[in-house]
Amino acid sequence: MKLKNILLACVMTAGIAQADVQSNMAKVQLTAELQGASGNKEAEIKSFVGKIGTAGFSTVAANTHIEKFYYEKYKEKGVEMISFFGMVNIDKLRSLLLANPDFGAYAPFNFLVYKTLDAKTDDNTWFGHLAPDTMLDIIGEKNADTRKEFTDMLAGFDGLVNKEMKPTMTKKFEHTKELPEKGLTKLVKKFETPDDLEEFVEDFVADHDGRFSQHNFIIAGFIDFKFEYDDRDMAFDKYDAYWVSLLCHFEFSNSIFNRGIPEAGMFAPCSVYFYIPKGTNELHVGYASVDNWINALNFKDQKRIDYMRSIDAEVVQTFEEMGFKLLQKSAAN
Repeated sequence: MKLKNILLACVMTAGIAQADVQSNMAKVQLTAELQGASGNKEAEIKSFVGKIGTAGFSTVAANTHIEKFYYEKYKEKGVEMISFFGMVNIDKLRSLLLANPDFGAYAPFNFLVYKTLDAKTDDNTWFGHLAPDTMLDIIGEKNADTRKEFTDMLAGFDGLVNKEMKPTMTKKFEHTKELPEKGLTKLVKKFETPDDLEEFVEDFVADHDGRFSQHNFIIAGFIDFKFEYDDRDMAFDKYDAYWVSLLCHFEFSNSIFNRGIPEAGMFAPCSVYFYIPKGTNELHVGYASVDNWINALNFKDQKRIDYMRSIDAEVVQTFEEMGFKLLQKSAAN
């Protein structure tokens, strides 16, 4: 073979190899960027939460010092402090919920606060929430205008965080594995027309809470958006009912947040949203599955992953016991 042909073959081989490497290079995507401040900032967090109304926000639930419950129940202390605040801007959420009921998966979104036990190398309080694009990608929102509306809403919250908490450091969490193609699990239940819809909803909520309690879940918060908008004289006629329950499983959360991965608390509690489209006899339910956690936070331990998915499957099973039919199941890529 002539020298020039040998050189050409080498160049082509190198080019193919480089293209193959580039095609297999995973895209790095932001899951969240938490902010931090030195020391225990519990007092400052409490003061901040007391001021969120100035930015139009309120808490659906403030689940503070969960590490105490972990210790009482499991005699394990893996963090100095961990708290969850379910945050909503009720007025600004209305147009988003009317545009897409799946925004309920982050209505509320969780504002996570934690501090590890590592006082030597990480004597900091960390706080924040999932990146807006992460939440939007999980619910599958494609519309550029509603994505901007949601992002702008969160920017107002983050501006207050910066003003009041004065963070001095940040910590990025990134992932290379794509989020599930369908990030939400969705189910539907058909029902007979009730004499009193409000009573039907109340009975359902009581049955729902009781059934999930039997499966060792707790309801960590609740908001009835239909009531909230009626009370504000704000039109919300697309739905005959719309509410969100915050679902938590202590054994599940202890096994993750209290055992080395407190940042996963940005995904919890799980906002499970329910709605009845106007004039229908269908109750819809949806929520973000744990496969989002697994991909977005790069979980590797297969035993832990299997356990997480078993709890997620138990949620579906419980809804099916209540007469729901599965419409969409989230699955990892």
